[in-house]
Amino acid sequence: MAEAELERPGADHAPERKVARNFLALAGGDAVARIVAFLAGAYVAREFGPGAFGAMLFASAVLLYFQNLSECGIDLLGVRHISENVSRIESVAPAILGARVVVSCVLAALVFGLGLGLAALGALPAVDGWVLSFYGLTLIAIGPNTKWIHLGLQDSRPVAVARTLGESLYLVLVLSFVRQASELPRVPLFQLCGDALIATTLFVWLRAKGFRIRLAFDWQLVKPIFARSWPLVANVLLGLTIYNSDLIFLRFLRDRETSGKYAAAYQLISFLINLAAAYSLSFLAGLSRVQHERERRDSLYHTAAATMFALAIPIAVGASMLSSGIIELVYKSEFDESAGILAILVWTMPFTVSKEVDLIALVAGGREKTVMHMTAWAVGFNFLLNLALIPPFGMWGAAYATLATEAIRAGIAAWCARKLEYPLTGLARFWKSAVAAGAMALVLRFLPELHVLVAIGAGAATYGLVLAALGGIRLQRGALPSLRV
Repeated sequence: MAEAELERPGADHAPERKVARNFLALAGGDAVARIVAFLAGAYVAREFGPGAFGAMLFASAVLLYFQNLSECGIDLLGVRHISENVSRIESVAPAILGARVVVSCVLAALVFGLGLGLAALGALPAVDGWVLSFYGLTLIAIGPNTKWIHLGLQDSRPVAVARTLGESLYLVLVLSFVRQASELPRVPLFQLCGDALIATTLFVWLRAKGFRIRLAFDWQLVKPIFARSWPLVANVLLGLTIYNSDLIFLRFLRDRETSGKYAAAYQLISFLINLAAAYSLSFLAGLSRVQHERERRDSLYHTAAATMFALAIPIAVGASMLSSGIIELVYKSEFDESAGILAILVWTMPFTVSKEVDLIALVAGGREKTVMHMTAWAVGFNFLLNLALIPPFGMWGAAYATLATEAIRAGIAAWCARKLEYPLTGLARFWKSAVAAGAMALVLRFLPELHVLVAIGAGAATYGLVLAALGGIRLQRGALPSLRV
């Protein structure tokens, strides 16, 4: 992916450019990896129907809680820890890796037993139980994963390369060896193969850089770090409750097919949300380094907010208008109802990216408990909405509950960031992107009926050209485009 610099007149661009370079490398690799992984899920949906797809996504939704427990909050706190002091890679990182290996292995055994137990009790069909059990084994690869060390070094290239290799292996195995619905339990086993390749690649790459790390077991050394990380773990688990409670409610209050159709739309949103998370990790490392330089800190914060909005608003506008074509392109006619759900869920994107920027600002400022408390309130709100809306309205109620919750979370996060003396980003940083998105909407509205890929291209071209005409993109001969929002 071409590298685009982010700049603002009169500012020191070094932090912004560093964040931009790392984001583009990380997001580019993450996008490729997630597209590859998404193709595996789409293959299951198209070949075996909403029921099988719903079983796979339900197991994945449950597993996400255990994945974040296995990470022990290090994928956020560890980035800041390494970016503040590189010597910690050899002094502290081995003990952190050792502790995570122990935690991930214990949790893998727990989830494996949980899947078999739910199947034995009749709470899940036998195939669904085996799928959940085998997904539990993928937790083993989380413990030794050194992604957080590479990001703390502000070098996201190894992460991008490793993710692409691992997810590609996963896709090849799924396409080659999953031919019927009864073979669905093979999917998580192939995911484990891909995840193991990712962890191995990152570890070898780190050693090739000259860092002689190994697994070590020193609880006294890591205890203070884990004590600081638990609010982040709790925050992520609470956040996952918001993201996954709708799918889990639908699975038990409705059926596999309904949850599968909802998951088909949410799968596309998850892909976009993870790109926002990729930017957040790049932003965290850069913001941590300038945390005590008020002017540079605020400049980087404003640039991040404006950049994320510039990326999110055209996606929300375009995907909501082209949702039917997107669902038809990716899935079969069985998923037609998913188009309306996608049109609603995609509007969570502007709120989600705004919230992510403020959450990272709070983490960089050491306000982990504030982040946790904020998310806890949002979880309670989301549960009430799901209980009120899903029984009468099904997946439509779930979609509106998710949208309302993300709007509330964004508002609370912005208020908390103001309390930490981050200044409100002015409307002047957003109007160019908003006008360009409006122009794109007009073009899509009056275009004749076209193939969805052509329509996406026309919309993207309109957005880019109008943004450039307004000065939001700077084009110079012999130089890469610069985003000026």
